[in-house]
Amino acid sequence: MSEGLDVRPFRFGVLAGGAQNVADWESLSARCEEAGYSSLLVPDHMNREWGPLVSLALAARTTRTLALGPLMLGAGLRRPSVLYKELATLDLIAPGRLEIGVGAGWLASDFTRAGIEVESASARIDRAVEAVTLLRRLWDEGGASFTGRFHQVIDAVGEPRPRPARWTMGGGGPRVLRAAALHADIVSLSARLVSGAKDSRFGPSARAVEFDQRVRWVREAAADRAEQPELQCLIFAASLTKSPERYADRVLSRMFGLPAAEALDSPLALVGDVAEVCERLEERRERFGISYWVLPAAQAEAFAPVVARLTGK
Repeated sequence: MSEGLDVRPFRFGVLAGGAQNVADWESLSARCEEAGYSSLLVPDHMNREWGPLVSLALAARTTRTLALGPLMLGAGLRRPSVLYKELATLDLIAPGRLEIGVGAGWLASDFTRAGIEVESASARIDRAVEAVTLLRRLWDEGGASFTGRFHQVIDAVGEPRPRPARWTMGGGGPRVLRAAALHADIVSLSARLVSGAKDSRFGPSARAVEFDQRVRWVREAAADRAEQPELQCLIFAASLTKSPERYADRVLSRMFGLPAAEALDSPLALVGDVAEVCERLEERRERFGISYWVLPAAQAEAFAPVVARLTGK
Protein backbone atom coordinates (compact mmCIF):
# COMPACT_ATOMS: atom_id res chain seq x y z
CA MET A 1 0.00 0.00 0.00
CA SER A 2 1.23 3.53 -0.81
CA GLU A 3 2.58 5.08 2.38
CA GLY A 4 1.17 8.41 3.48
CA LEU A 5 -2.11 8.10 1.57
CA ASP A 6 -5.39 7.11 3.13
CA VAL A 7 -7.03 3.94 1.82
CA ARG A 8 -10.63 4.90 1.19
CA PRO A 9 -13.75 2.90 0.32
CA PHE A 10 -14.32 2.38 -3.38
CA ARG A 11 -16.32 4.96 -5.30
CA PHE A 12 -17.31 4.84 -8.94
CA GLY A 13 -18.27 7.57 -11.36
CA VAL A 14 -19.57 7.73 -14.91
CA LEU A 15 -18.20 10.12 -17.55
CA ALA A 16 -20.81 11.05 -20.16
CA GLY A 17 -20.77 13.70 -22.86
CA GLY A 18 -24.49 13.80 -23.62
CA ALA A 19 -27.22 11.64 -25.12
CA GLN A 20 -29.61 11.52 -28.07
CA ASN A 21 -32.05 13.85 -26.34
CA VAL A 22 -32.97 15.28 -22.95
CA ALA A 23 -35.18 12.34 -21.99
CA ASP A 24 -32.35 9.88 -22.65
CA TRP A 25 -29.92 12.04 -20.68
CA GLU A 26 -32.19 12.21 -17.67
CA SER A 27 -32.77 8.47 -17.90
CA LEU A 28 -29.01 7.84 -17.94
CA SER A 29 -28.57 10.07 -14.89
CA ALA A 30 -31.26 8.22 -12.96
CA ARG A 31 -29.88 4.80 -13.91
CA CYS A 32 -26.39 5.76 -12.72
CA GLU A 33 -27.79 6.68 -9.33
CA GLU A 34 -29.90 3.52 -9.12
CA ALA A 35 -26.89 1.36 -10.04
CA GLY A 36 -24.87 2.66 -7.09
CA TYR A 37 -22.52 5.00 -8.91
CA SER A 38 -21.28 7.86 -6.78
CA SER A 39 -21.07 10.52 -9.48
CA LEU A 40 -22.01 11.59 -12.97
CA LEU A 41 -19.24 13.64 -14.54
CA VAL A 42 -19.12 15.45 -17.87
CA PRO A 43 -16.21 16.47 -20.12
CA ASP A 44 -15.53 20.00 -21.35
CA HIS A 45 -14.50 19.88 -25.00
CA MET A 46 -15.36 21.81 -28.14
CA ASN A 47 -16.40 18.70 -30.05
CA ARG A 48 -19.83 17.05 -30.14
CA GLU A 49 -20.24 16.84 -26.37
CA TRP A 50 -23.05 18.75 -24.70
CA GLY A 51 -22.34 21.90 -22.72
CA PRO A 52 -21.18 20.71 -19.30
CA LEU A 53 -23.05 23.00 -16.90
CA VAL A 54 -26.44 22.80 -18.58
CA SER A 55 -26.02 19.02 -18.80
CA LEU A 56 -25.41 18.84 -15.06
CA ALA A 57 -28.42 21.02 -14.32
CA LEU A 58 -30.59 18.61 -16.31
CA ALA A 59 -29.11 15.62 -14.48
CA ALA A 60 -29.90 17.25 -11.14
CA ARG A 61 -33.62 17.14 -11.94
CA THR A 62 -33.79 13.35 -11.94
CA THR A 63 -31.28 12.51 -9.19
CA ARG A 64 -31.16 13.05 -5.45
CA THR A 65 -27.83 11.79 -4.14
CA LEU A 66 -25.60 11.52 -7.22
CA ALA A 67 -22.57 13.82 -7.13
CA LEU A 68 -22.38 15.97 -10.26
CA GLY A 69 -19.47 17.78 -11.82
CA PRO A 70 -17.27 18.57 -14.79
CA LEU A 71 -14.14 16.52 -15.41
CA MET A 72 -12.49 18.91 -16.16
CA LEU A 73 -13.46 22.49 -16.98
CA GLY A 74 -10.76 24.01 -19.15
CA ALA A 75 -9.39 26.92 -17.11
CA GLY A 76 -8.43 28.86 -20.22
CA LEU A 77 -11.94 28.78 -21.70
CA ARG A 78 -13.74 30.84 -19.03
CA ARG A 79 -13.15 33.71 -16.62
CA PRO A 80 -13.24 32.37 -13.03
CA SER A 81 -15.54 35.08 -11.62
CA VAL A 82 -18.07 34.49 -14.40
CA LEU A 83 -17.75 30.72 -14.04
CA TYR A 84 -18.39 31.05 -10.32
CA LYS A 85 -21.88 32.44 -11.00
CA GLU A 86 -22.80 29.42 -13.11
CA LEU A 87 -21.38 26.90 -10.67
CA ALA A 88 -22.97 28.52 -7.62
CA THR A 89 -26.33 28.62 -9.41
CA LEU A 90 -25.91 24.95 -10.27
CA ASP A 91 -25.41 24.27 -6.57
CA LEU A 92 -28.88 25.73 -5.92
CA ILE A 93 -30.29 22.97 -8.13
CA ALA A 94 -28.09 20.19 -6.68
CA PRO A 95 -27.19 21.53 -3.21
CA GLY A 96 -24.01 20.11 -1.76
CA ARG A 97 -23.54 17.59 -4.58
CA LEU A 98 -20.94 19.31 -6.75
CA GLU A 99 -17.51 17.88 -7.58
CA ILE A 100 -15.91 20.68 -9.55
CA GLY A 101 -13.02 19.68 -11.75
CA VAL A 102 -10.80 22.43 -13.13
CA GLY A 103 -7.96 21.51 -15.47
CA ALA A 104 -5.21 23.05 -17.52
CA GLY A 105 -6.70 21.76 -20.78
CA TRP A 106 -4.79 19.34 -23.02
CA LEU A 107 -6.71 19.12 -26.31
CA ALA A 108 -5.33 21.78 -28.66
CA SER A 109 -8.48 21.87 -30.79
CA ASP A 110 -10.52 23.08 -27.78
CA PHE A 111 -8.55 26.31 -27.80
CA THR A 112 -8.35 26.81 -31.55
CA ARG A 113 -12.08 26.18 -31.98
CA ALA A 114 -12.79 28.70 -29.24
CA GLY A 115 -10.47 31.24 -30.85
CA ILE A 116 -8.07 31.18 -27.90
CA GLU A 117 -4.30 30.98 -28.05
CA VAL A 118 -2.82 27.62 -27.05
CA GLU A 119 -0.42 28.49 -24.25
CA SER A 120 2.51 26.43 -23.03
CA ALA A 121 1.74 23.58 -20.65
CA SER A 122 3.34 25.41 -17.73
CA ALA A 123 1.27 28.55 -18.42
CA ARG A 124 -1.93 26.51 -18.65
CA ILE A 125 -1.16 24.84 -15.32
CA ASP A 126 -0.46 28.17 -13.65
CA ARG A 127 -3.69 29.55 -15.08
CA ALA A 128 -5.64 26.58 -13.68
CA VAL A 129 -4.11 27.05 -10.22
CA GLU A 130 -5.07 30.73 -10.24
CA ALA A 131 -8.59 29.87 -11.36
CA VAL A 132 -9.09 27.32 -8.59
CA THR A 133 -7.62 29.67 -6.00
CA LEU A 134 -10.02 32.45 -6.98
CA LEU A 135 -13.02 30.15 -7.31
CA ARG A 136 -12.43 28.61 -3.89
CA ARG A 137 -12.08 32.02 -2.27
CA LEU A 138 -15.37 33.16 -3.79
CA TRP A 139 -16.97 29.87 -2.74
CA ASP A 140 -15.70 29.90 0.83
CA GLU A 141 -15.47 33.62 1.62
CA GLY A 142 -18.30 35.16 -0.38
CA GLY A 143 -16.11 37.63 -2.25
CA ALA A 144 -12.56 38.31 -3.33
CA SER A 145 -10.09 40.66 -4.91
CA PHE A 146 -7.26 38.88 -6.66
CA THR A 147 -4.09 39.82 -8.50
CA GLY A 148 -2.24 37.11 -10.33
CA ARG A 149 -0.36 36.52 -13.55
CA PHE A 150 -3.53 35.68 -15.51
CA HIS A 151 -6.41 37.04 -13.47
CA GLN A 152 -6.94 40.40 -11.80
CA VAL A 153 -10.33 41.07 -10.22
CA ILE A 154 -11.58 43.73 -7.83
CA ASP A 155 -14.41 43.05 -5.38
CA ALA A 156 -15.69 39.93 -7.15
CA VAL A 157 -19.00 38.91 -5.55
CA GLY A 158 -19.51 35.35 -4.33
CA GLU A 159 -23.27 35.24 -4.79
CA PRO A 160 -25.42 33.22 -4.79
CA ARG A 161 -24.00 31.51 -1.73
CA PRO A 162 -23.39 27.80 -2.36
CA ARG A 163 -23.03 24.75 -0.14
CA PRO A 164 -19.57 23.19 0.31
CA ALA A 165 -18.22 21.53 -2.84
CA ARG A 166 -15.37 19.16 -3.59
CA TRP A 167 -12.69 20.33 -6.01
CA THR A 168 -10.81 18.14 -8.47
CA MET A 169 -7.54 18.75 -10.29
CA GLY A 170 -5.12 16.36 -11.91
CA GLY A 171 -3.12 15.16 -14.87
CA GLY A 172 -0.02 13.14 -15.61
CA GLY A 173 3.01 15.35 -15.02
CA PRO A 174 4.79 16.34 -11.81
CA ARG A 175 3.94 20.02 -11.91
CA VAL A 176 0.19 19.63 -12.30
CA LEU A 177 -0.04 16.75 -9.81
CA ARG A 178 1.90 18.64 -7.16
CA ALA A 179 -0.39 21.60 -7.67
CA ALA A 180 -3.43 19.33 -7.43
CA ALA A 181 -2.12 17.79 -4.22
CA LEU A 182 -1.98 21.28 -2.68
CA HIS A 183 -5.22 22.77 -4.00
CA ALA A 184 -7.74 19.96 -4.62
CA ASP A 185 -9.83 17.55 -2.58
CA ILE A 186 -9.67 14.96 -5.34
CA VAL A 187 -6.52 14.32 -7.39
CA SER A 188 -7.18 12.68 -10.74
CA LEU A 189 -4.23 10.60 -11.97
CA SER A 190 -3.79 10.14 -15.70
CA ALA A 191 -1.26 9.68 -18.45
CA ARG A 192 0.70 12.59 -19.89
CA LEU A 193 -1.39 13.91 -22.78
CA VAL A 194 1.30 16.15 -24.19
CA SER A 195 0.63 15.73 -27.90
CA GLY A 196 -2.46 17.95 -27.81
CA ALA A 197 -4.47 15.33 -29.70
CA LYS A 198 -6.31 12.05 -29.12
CA ASP A 199 -3.70 9.54 -30.25
CA SER A 200 -1.55 6.71 -28.88
CA ARG A 201 1.43 8.88 -27.98
CA PHE A 202 0.30 8.90 -24.35
CA GLY A 203 0.98 5.15 -24.17
CA PRO A 204 4.44 5.00 -22.53
CA SER A 205 3.18 7.24 -19.72
CA ALA A 206 0.20 4.94 -19.13
CA ARG A 207 2.31 2.08 -17.80
CA ALA A 208 1.71 1.02 -14.20
CA VAL A 209 5.23 1.98 -13.11
CA GLU A 210 4.53 5.56 -14.21
CA PHE A 211 1.55 5.66 -11.85
CA ASP A 212 3.82 4.60 -8.99
CA GLN A 213 5.79 7.79 -9.63
CA ARG A 214 2.63 9.91 -9.83
CA VAL A 215 1.49 8.66 -6.45
CA ARG A 216 4.89 9.58 -5.00
CA TRP A 217 4.58 13.13 -6.35
CA VAL A 218 1.15 13.51 -4.77
CA ARG A 219 2.25 11.96 -1.49
CA GLU A 220 5.25 14.27 -1.21
CA ALA A 221 3.31 17.42 -2.08
CA ALA A 222 0.40 16.59 0.24
CA ALA A 223 2.56 15.50 3.19
CA ASP A 224 1.64 18.49 5.35
CA ARG A 225 -2.10 18.41 4.64
CA ALA A 226 -4.38 17.49 7.52
CA GLU A 227 -6.55 15.41 5.18
CA GLN A 228 -5.04 13.59 2.25
CA PRO A 229 -6.71 14.04 -1.15
CA GLU A 230 -8.82 11.28 -2.60
CA LEU A 231 -7.20 9.64 -5.64
CA GLN A 232 -9.23 9.24 -8.80
CA CYS A 233 -8.56 7.62 -12.17
CA LEU A 234 -10.54 7.98 -15.39
CA ILE A 235 -10.45 4.66 -17.24
CA PHE A 236 -9.76 5.04 -20.95
CA ALA A 237 -10.80 1.52 -21.99
CA ALA A 238 -13.09 -0.88 -20.13
CA SER A 239 -14.57 -4.23 -21.12
CA LEU A 240 -16.12 -7.16 -19.29
CA THR A 241 -14.84 -10.20 -21.15
CA LYS A 242 -13.66 -13.71 -20.45
CA SER A 243 -10.74 -13.18 -22.84
CA PRO A 244 -8.84 -10.14 -21.51
CA GLU A 245 -5.58 -11.09 -23.22
CA ARG A 246 -7.32 -11.28 -26.59
CA TYR A 247 -9.00 -7.90 -25.98
CA ALA A 248 -5.65 -6.43 -24.99
CA ASP A 249 -4.04 -7.74 -28.15
CA ARG A 250 -6.80 -6.57 -30.47
CA VAL A 251 -7.84 -3.27 -28.84
CA LEU A 252 -5.62 -2.05 -26.02
CA SER A 253 -2.29 -2.53 -27.75
CA ARG A 254 -3.39 -0.36 -30.66
CA MET A 255 -5.05 2.27 -28.45
CA PHE A 256 -2.13 2.58 -26.05
CA GLY A 257 0.71 1.96 -28.47
CA LEU A 258 2.11 -0.58 -26.00
CA PRO A 259 2.64 -4.33 -25.87
CA ALA A 260 -0.64 -6.00 -24.94
CA ALA A 261 0.53 -7.11 -21.48
CA GLU A 262 1.68 -3.61 -20.52
CA ALA A 263 -1.53 -2.06 -21.80
CA LEU A 264 -3.63 -4.56 -19.86
CA ASP A 265 -1.70 -3.75 -16.67
CA SER A 266 -2.23 0.01 -17.01
CA PRO A 267 -4.62 1.64 -14.52
CA LEU A 268 -6.21 3.30 -17.55
CA ALA A 269 -7.50 -0.09 -18.75
CA LEU A 270 -9.99 -2.30 -16.91
CA VAL A 271 -10.60 -5.61 -18.62
CA GLY A 272 -11.70 -9.10 -17.54
CA ASP A 273 -14.75 -10.83 -16.13
CA VAL A 274 -16.44 -9.44 -13.01
CA ALA A 275 -14.25 -11.39 -10.60
CA GLU A 276 -11.03 -10.46 -12.45
CA VAL A 277 -11.97 -6.80 -12.65
CA CYS A 278 -12.77 -6.67 -8.93
CA GLU A 279 -9.44 -8.31 -8.17
CA ARG A 280 -7.59 -5.84 -10.40
CA LEU A 281 -9.22 -2.90 -8.65
CA GLU A 282 -8.43 -4.28 -5.20
CA GLU A 283 -4.81 -4.72 -6.23
CA ARG A 284 -4.63 -1.23 -7.71
CA ARG A 285 -6.12 0.36 -4.61
CA GLU A 286 -3.52 -1.47 -2.54
CA ARG A 287 -0.66 -0.47 -4.84
CA PHE A 288 -1.58 3.09 -5.78
CA GLY A 289 -4.16 4.16 -3.22
CA ILE A 290 -6.68 4.89 -6.01
CA SER A 291 -10.20 4.32 -4.70
CA TYR A 292 -12.30 6.49 -7.03
CA TRP A 293 -12.68 5.02 -10.54
CA VAL A 294 -14.52 6.72 -13.40
CA LEU A 295 -15.94 4.63 -16.25
CA PRO A 296 -17.07 5.69 -19.73
CA ALA A 297 -20.86 5.96 -19.96
CA ALA A 298 -20.99 3.24 -22.62
CA GLN A 299 -19.76 0.75 -20.01
CA ALA A 300 -21.75 1.97 -17.00
CA GLU A 301 -24.56 -0.58 -17.22
CA ALA A 302 -22.24 -3.54 -17.87
CA PHE A 303 -20.01 -2.65 -14.91
CA ALA A 304 -22.90 -2.24 -12.45
CA PRO A 305 -22.17 -5.71 -10.92
CA VAL A 306 -18.59 -4.59 -10.24
CA VAL A 307 -19.87 -1.45 -8.53
CA ALA A 308 -22.31 -3.47 -6.44
CA ARG A 309 -19.68 -5.99 -5.38
CA LEU A 310 -17.04 -3.44 -4.36
CA THR A 311 -19.33 -0.86 -2.74
CA GLY A 312 -21.93 -3.15 -1.23
CA LYS A 313 -24.74 -1.22 -2.92
